[in-house]
Amino acid sequence: MKKWLIFPALFFALCVHSQSEKQTLGPRLTNTALYLDPTEVQTFGSLTGLLDKNLTENQYIPFAFGGSQSIYGKQISEDKAWELFAEFGVFTQFEWLIVEGQQQRNLINADYKAAISYARQVNAQWTYRLRFFHVSSHLGDDYIIRNSINNYTQNKVNYEQLEISFFYLLDENIRLNAGLGSVVRPDALRLPFSFHLGANHNQWTKPKGWGLSYGWLLKGMQENDFTPGIKLGIGLAYFTAHKKEPLRILLEYYTGHLPYSQFEKGRIEWLGLGMYFYL
Repeated sequence: MKKWLIFPALFFALCVHSQSEKQTLGPRLTNTALYLDPTEVQTFGSLTGLLDKNLTENQYIPFAFGGSQSIYGKQISEDKAWELFAEFGVFTQFEWLIVEGQQQRNLINADYKAAISYARQVNAQWTYRLRFFHVSSHLGDDYIIRNSINNYTQNKVNYEQLEISFFYLLDENIRLNAGLGSVVRPDALRLPFSFHLGANHNQWTKPKGWGLSYGWLLKGMQENDFTPGIKLGIGLAYFTAHKKEPLRILLEYYTGHLPYSQFEKGRIEWLGLGMYFYL
């Protein structure tokens, strides 16, 4: 057995509990949302302008489709729950260019992410998540053709990672988050460690209606000398009684290393408008 397979085996061992009346393939029981993480498994689309480019001639459009499904878990009490859940998402990036007076919409890249996670809500304030995920990155056909790429390129964005994240509800509508991760594939090309830190605040929340949502997230990787990427967002949020997270329409800003594709060493800065929601 490969050594890195030990980690998911240990991961699954944490999911053994003695409680009865457990839930199978039901709704999510815990809230582990990190919607401002560019690589969060969710559904979103952003229309953004690069601040070092002419907005009328060059736009960067990240788009993702993904969701999670609770596999097995239990709502122990109103403030306590645990669950094992799966996630899968596809992250694509397009560019919208004006070249010699002609409009081009080109696929740059697609990243695939699959995860299995164990989350436990300890009490009304604290929740933690232990996650094991695989990610791989693939250049888009448009990018390959336009750049005449006819051989394999070095790809460090193909690895497995184990991470732990903590979520703290400061009051009814302010959530703080922090986490650490490490690549666990022995032969991975990338350096192992990463971290994230952030906060988000919802205002004027109602069981069914519009409110305000804003926050920030800082994320750094050893691969990029822990130079942080920072994402800020503020905008409208539509809340419902049956969803732990609202639909959000955000004005967003990002600066840092490119959060997608095998060209993550490159730096990027964008300002845009995006829609975010969890399936």
